Amino acid sequence: MKKNDGCGQSVPISFTLLLRIMKLGLIFLVVLNFSSFAITRAQEKRVSLSMENAELHQVLKKFKRQTGVRFFYNGERLKKVTPKKVNIHDLELEKALEEVLEGTDLTWSFWKDVVVIKDREENPEIKAVTEKEKHLVKGTVRDEKGESLPGVSVLIKGTSIGTATDIDGRFIFSIPVGKYVLLFSMVGMESKEIVIDNNKEISEIVVVLKLAKNELEDVVVTGIFKKNKESYTGAVSTITEKELKTFGNKNLLTTIGNIDPSFNILSNNEMGSNPNYLPDIQIRGAASLPNLEELQDNSKTSINLPLIVLDGFEITLERMMDLDANEVASITLLKDGTSTAIYGSRGANGVVVITTKEPEMGKLALTYNGSVNIEVPDLTEYRLLNAKDKLELEQLSGYYESYSPSRDYLLKTKYTSILADVERGVNTYWLSKPLRTGVGHRHNLRLEGGDKSFRYSASIQYNNVAGVMKDSDRNNFNAGITLTYHHEKLIFQNALTIGLTKSNDSPYGSFSDYTQLNPYWKPYDDNGKIVKLFDNDTDYWGGLSSLPRNPLYNATLHLLKQQQYTNITDNFSIEWRPFEGFIARGRAGISTQSSESDDFKPAQHTDFESEQYKTDSGIFRKGHYNYGTSKTYDYDFALTLNYSKIFADKHLLYIGLNVDLTQKKYRNYNFVVEGFVEETLDFLSAALQYQENGKPTGSENITRRMGIVGNLNYSFDDRYYVDFAYRTDGSSQFGKDKKFAPFYSAGIGWNIHNEKFMKSVDFIDRLKLRTSYGQTGSQNFSAYQAISTYSYYLNDRYYQWMGAYQKALGNPNLEWQKTDKYNLGIEINTFNNCLNFIADFYLEKTSNLLSSLELPLSNGFTSYVENIGKVENRGYELKATGFLIRDTERRLIWTLTGSLVHNQDKIVKLSDVLKSEYSKRLLEGGILPNKVLREGESQNSIYAVRSMGIDPSTGREMFLKQNGEISYTWDANDRVYCGVSEPKYRGNFSTMFRWRDLSINLSFAYRLGGQLYNSTLASKVENADKRYNVDERVFTDRWQKTGDQTLFKGLNNESSTYATTRFVQDERTLIGQNLYISYEFLNNPWLQKHLGIQTLTLSGDLSDLFYWSTIKQERGLSYPFSRRFSFSLSMRF
Repeated sequence: MKKNDGCGQSVPISFTLLLRIMKLGLIFLVVLNFSSFAITRAQEKRVSLSMENAELHQVLKKFKRQTGVRFFYNGERLKKVTPKKVNIHDLELEKALEEVLEGTDLTWSFWKDVVVIKDREENPEIKAVTEKEKHLVKGTVRDEKGESLPGVSVLIKGTSIGTATDIDGRFIFSIPVGKYVLLFSMVGMESKEIVIDNNKEISEIVVVLKLAKNELEDVVVTGIFKKNKESYTGAVSTITEKELKTFGNKNLLTTIGNIDPSFNILSNNEMGSNPNYLPDIQIRGAASLPNLEELQDNSKTSINLPLIVLDGFEITLERMMDLDANEVASITLLKDGTSTAIYGSRGANGVVVITTKEPEMGKLALTYNGSVNIEVPDLTEYRLLNAKDKLELEQLSGYYESYSPSRDYLLKTKYTSILADVERGVNTYWLSKPLRTGVGHRHNLRLEGGDKSFRYSASIQYNNVAGVMKDSDRNNFNAGITLTYHHEKLIFQNALTIGLTKSNDSPYGSFSDYTQLNPYWKPYDDNGKIVKLFDNDTDYWGGLSSLPRNPLYNATLHLLKQQQYTNITDNFSIEWRPFEGFIARGRAGISTQSSESDDFKPAQHTDFESEQYKTDSGIFRKGHYNYGTSKTYDYDFALTLNYSKIFADKHLLYIGLNVDLTQKKYRNYNFVVEGFVEETLDFLSAALQYQENGKPTGSENITRRMGIVGNLNYSFDDRYYVDFAYRTDGSSQFGKDKKFAPFYSAGIGWNIHNEKFMKSVDFIDRLKLRTSYGQTGSQNFSAYQAISTYSYYLNDRYYQWMGAYQKALGNPNLEWQKTDKYNLGIEINTFNNCLNFIADFYLEKTSNLLSSLELPLSNGFTSYVENIGKVENRGYELKATGFLIRDTERRLIWTLTGSLVHNQDKIVKLSDVLKSEYSKRLLEGGILPNKVLREGESQNSIYAVRSMGIDPSTGREMFLKQNGEISYTWDANDRVYCGVSEPKYRGNFSTMFRWRDLSINLSFAYRLGGQLYNSTLASKVENADKRYNVDERVFTDRWQKTGDQTLFKGLNNESSTYATTRFVQDERTLIGQNLYISYEFLNNPWLQKHLGIQTLTLSGDLSDLFYWSTIKQERGLSYPFSRRFSFSLSMRF
């Protein structure tokens, strides 16, 4: 009986750039071929060496470093050889070996491509390898969680005969017939011995290694320092390469959100699944507020985005979205003060640290990953009227009646004509017209290999994302080359990456245009020609400046609506390890990005059907081209020193120091030209003029930053540990008197499970308490906000002189926002690690909030930027993982993971300017609630007038005023707080089942406890323009006669409905995030023999399985949501 140790049972590329890439590839291939040729001609390699009292194993290591040739020997046997003086100059390897082995009882020979050192007479160990009958031994090495362990040493005990596991944890090698003890060992894991009888072919071995009690379980990659996880006090979340594969195939941002709900992707009902939309992301809430200018411009600000670091280099959110997950080794989310304080002025919003794959040592390996991705529109929440019901609704609304006999006749005739079309079968389903089933594909090709001295990798990726709106897509091309060279105590590495992205928006326009079209309208005339305008009776469409337009017509024109960028980044680093425990690393990076955007609409576009373009001057303004371009140059230099040492087996000390310098230069310009004669002439020079009252615009900014940070970590007896960090940052973004600011953190922790009194508590494997405090800052603001800026008068002169005026008032005392972060965490592993639990409780207070301060009019400015305002976020994050089944011998694992996040934000203090602005907004009417901020409330608060429902006798809405009276009149002064749009609880839960090489992962997301304002009820049921199509609830649920008890006003009540609590609804949402199924063929003999494939993985993925919510509203207004199917193939040769 087997023992059960479980817990239960196409992108355009310029020719020049392409030529450069081909040259780099050619050089790379030459290097590979040269290395391969050199190994096969090992005897011809020449070596030089001069050493006193040289031990033989040291000499062989020097030879290996100079030649790349591997040596096979018994280490214990070589120790018996007396050290000797070696003085060799430019000898062939064969002659050099004869010289160093002279006077010993050892000799050498070639076995395959390996130099075997053996006894001159007879060495039983080598003889067994070269002469005896041999059998294959193969198997897999995994950890307790069932994950494959690459790089495990597998040796016959007492010899150097063996191998190492590959990337999939597999091993295979030949050993002589007989009984042997195999020794499995790996840093950080407990070694394991297995006795095998190799007198006959044996079945595949499955070996499970446990974490070493006194070794490093894991390291935390912070982007600056690598920290021991056992003695680290920070709140971090690490996502592995395997998790990225099993939780989604959409893009990197969505996948992270599927795994960790603390990476909060704010939902956007407007943009749906638009592949070119950049979402807004927060970690532990919003620490910043928009200033007055951003508020008045209604601009979309991203001041709460986390810092994103890729291999030590800061990147943009767009660049992160375009990364290929197959090139990512791990992602670490830094959340609390201890983990983010080392980033000082940039860490207030959290930090996302991305580490890409390092080149793997070994012979040349080729890996290919490819997938076909299918996106299907999700229109389940759209409930529009069909042609028959829409026409009946118009009749009930009195659209075909008039007191004027002549007009009444006209309307009756119009009704009869439409009715005839409906009865003839006209019922156009407009929602399908701009949509498609998008079929995209993704490819990744990676080469890697090398030895201990030199390693290399080169990769090329292409990803085509085809959106569900016709002709909308996003195309990414990425390529990279990484070279690593080890020379004694030095490590040199250079990583060059090139990224090109081109995106196209749909020429079919906004999806919301199609949801309004009446189903009795026909897109084509009787001759099959697409119509430009519906109807021909302007009198019937009274109140409109022009007839309704057919958005399908624009798709037949030559349109441009595209964006593209090219990013080139090069990172070079030198690492020096002069003695054990000390590492010095210098890094220099440069990144440049060029972007362009084109938006061209020819004169025939329906946008130019309005009256302003029908005048004598307006006709020459038809056709617009909006062009924009930008360039970014980033320079980054850093020096990092690390020292760690264990004293007296109980004291672990870590000291780190980092100095970094950064410069960012950005420049952009934009202009709009108009007056295009011909549709196909989309050249900028073909325009007649700049847009009316327009001219070229642009901006330019340079920011510089420097920082120095020290980090100290001390651990005693693996029980008690402390963390300290102190950083000083200087930045050009702040006032000249406040250029520098300190940031710091402190944390303490206690590994209770290592206490003596816990030895008797068998069911607790790990119990860790930690707490931390840290202060960080934020720099997601304008480059020149602290200085006075000026601009010239361009249209006026005084003689030959041009005047200038002050645009903004500077503040020499402007300093960083500061966020104080408090965190308390507990980690528990129980029942042989079958049930694991992590909890973090936090409080974050942001002070010195950058906001607008009111000024007297005598200053010439009404406001300027000052440090005023406070925001607070508090909450907790819970995560539990349980093994329902963990049978490692049968390779059967079933886990269940659940997480919950709660965040509550509060505005503690607002500037008087913002108070005044939000007070004005509170008094403004609007179909949807205006965003209003008040002290003591959440940033996501909803304000509306309290509704008493619909009066059954009149069909009018009744409101509750502030004084308690009931009124039929909506009054903005009666608005009250009525909910928060941010859910009180949100999280994920998933289950993973793995049996042998079959894996299944299913994940869900949920939101509970928040409120949302139902925009569909506000705009498509009430406030609906019944001349266009509407939600079916207008026809079925609105009040029509005395006594009707309904949620909605009377059908013929045309008065506007403003923000009312009738449409504020409690949200309970469940989302089917992802279903992933894969099967791996590992070291399959047939695949290896006939195709040379070492590993083959077939997988299928379904994203956005379903969406269920208590709030019934249309989803994806300008761009619909979609369901995504992916079929993937992964091969390693």
